[in-house]
Amino acid sequence: MQISKNSPVPLHYQLKNILQETIRNGDWAVGDLFPTDKELMQKYNLSSTTVRRAISDLVQEGWLERIAGKGTFLKRKAVEETLGRLTGFFEEMARQGYVPSAEILQISFVTITPEEIEKHPRLSLFAGQKMVSIEKVQSIDGKPIVYLVCYWPQEYGEKIAKCDLTREGIYQIVDRDLKILLTRAEQTIYAGVANQESSKLLHVKKGFPVLMTERVTYANETPVEYSYNIYRADQYRYNVILHHDSRDAEGIWGQNNKERAKPE
Repeated sequence: MQISKNSPVPLHYQLKNILQETIRNGDWAVGDLFPTDKELMQKYNLSSTTVRRAISDLVQEGWLERIAGKGTFLKRKAVEETLGRLTGFFEEMARQGYVPSAEILQISFVTITPEEIEKHPRLSLFAGQKMVSIEKVQSIDGKPIVYLVCYWPQEYGEKIAKCDLTREGIYQIVDRDLKILLTRAEQTIYAGVANQESSKLLHVKKGFPVLMTERVTYANETPVEYSYNIYRADQYRYNVILHHDSRDAEGIWGQNNKERAKPE
């Protein structure tokens, strides 16, 4: 690909597309030092302003990382999960070719009291129940990406806790060992910032942007898990596939056509 100064496409956008293509082609590996602005200016005969804007866009989109005093480095693209499938972290990461792992921070027995429900209102589904809380940091290729706390009824949680949760996902264990079929989940996703605790665990600064999720998972119509997760927003994103409901559209369009056909 070549830069065309006669094209209506802005020069910085052309350069950005070219650099993205070279990254996709494997010209650099994750962690490699990227060419300097000056090198790119000379190679593509572009101004410093154009090059800086293209690099800035790539940094914002998660392709590159600038480190003061060291340079610009190729960064791993954010992991993308498509919503609609009920999967666990380990299963989803392995499917995408990553090596998932986890560090277990704490496993404890808790009773769902009004105080617990005040902190996490969805735990009201388990009010008064004895549960097992599992707190862990999950990583891909050794790099932390999500801090997770999940709650399971004690009869299930005790069995889950006996397994090696550093190398295997809870959903895999529940399916294989507990013979429980998880049928659906209700999940909420919202923006947040890392607090003092999560920033240390995820290796980011306090106030760093994160994705927060809360999930209630069901076996048939029985809730069996509540979890909340804090993801590094620069490393994880959700993809949602939307389908058009042709039946609704037909009704809307048909009504509109009838309205247009009315005599004046």
